[in-house]
Amino acid sequence: MVDLACGLKERGHTVEFFVYFPQYDFYASRLETAGIGVHRYRKGRGFSFAVVWKLIALTRGRDFDVVLAFLNAPTIYAELALLIARKAILVVSERCSHHDDRSAIAGNFRRALHCVADSVVSNSRSHAAWLRTKWWLSDKVAVVYNGFDVNSFGNAMPMPARPQEIRLLAVGRVCPQKNLINLIAGLHLFHDRNGYAPNISWVGKRDVDADGRKYGNSVLELLDRYPAIKAGWRWLGEQRDMRSIFRAHHAFVHPSRYEGLPNAVCEALACGMPVLVSDVCDHSLLVEDGRRGFLFDPEIPESIAAALQKLVDLNPADWAEFSAEAQSFAAAHLGLGQMVSAYETLFSDLVNR
Repeated sequence: MVDLACGLKERGHTVEFFVYFPQYDFYASRLETAGIGVHRYRKGRGFSFAVVWKLIALTRGRDFDVVLAFLNAPTIYAELALLIARKAILVVSERCSHHDDRSAIAGNFRRALHCVADSVVSNSRSHAAWLRTKWWLSDKVAVVYNGFDVNSFGNAMPMPARPQEIRLLAVGRVCPQKNLINLIAGLHLFHDRNGYAPNISWVGKRDVDADGRKYGNSVLELLDRYPAIKAGWRWLGEQRDMRSIFRAHHAFVHPSRYEGLPNAVCEALACGMPVLVSDVCDHSLLVEDGRRGFLFDPEIPESIAAALQKLVDLNPADWAEFSAEAQSFAAAHLGLGQMVSAYETLFSDLVNR
């Protein structure tokens, strides 16, 4: 959102933020430098009607053309506010996948509120296709891929001299969606056949609720069963300087069971990394099997092991071709300018309509 706001500001638009967790101010200095105003309200725990009233007052008091809401809770607040006091065009976002719904009833109720919105933006084509099956959304859905400053990532490490030295990077929460257990099982199969397995660095926080702790413990227990895999596994936790992390690895692996548009995969492509990724959702649009990387079935450890084998069997010329094509793809399809232009066009069309 900060990239989008700064990009729109640079093109002459007036942009302001409303936030209700002002204590999370990681991007505040960047917004201040860009001259983007921030309206701050600190809400308490749980749902807060005060947020709705604050939004109503803000939209009534200012002449906004468009309100854009990212993520589920902000979208609900914005939809309720503009349902009560319609003062601007409303664009809401679906940033993940319907597979992430905790219940079909809750998901359908949340999306029923989208009838208030003028447009619903998904960051993946697969999820947009699913949204269009909801009759009240069929003519509102748009697709805008996340955009990145692709030139700022630099280059990943070149192909190592020996396959035993390959350093793989994975990014994501430690949770069932990210599918660590099948990845470890695939690494174990690979090790049995080759006598070694690539080193893995995992970046991301561990879920702290009961289900998250249970899954995290299962992952640790499985690593204890496979000491050779555990010896090459590094937990890096949450990291802020991801560009440096990417540049310290050779290739990327993403075994997720479902996604919206995975930012980490896009960033890996921008770094010129060959990418091993599950064949779900939009992943095959980002990585064609045998171009830029390899696809695998996330539910079959044998398929993961086979993709790892294809990676280590690449010769230097093929590795260089994968790397160059990854960066070319990112520049052509995942640039920040493309995202800003897509939103700018969407907003203009809605305003003119």
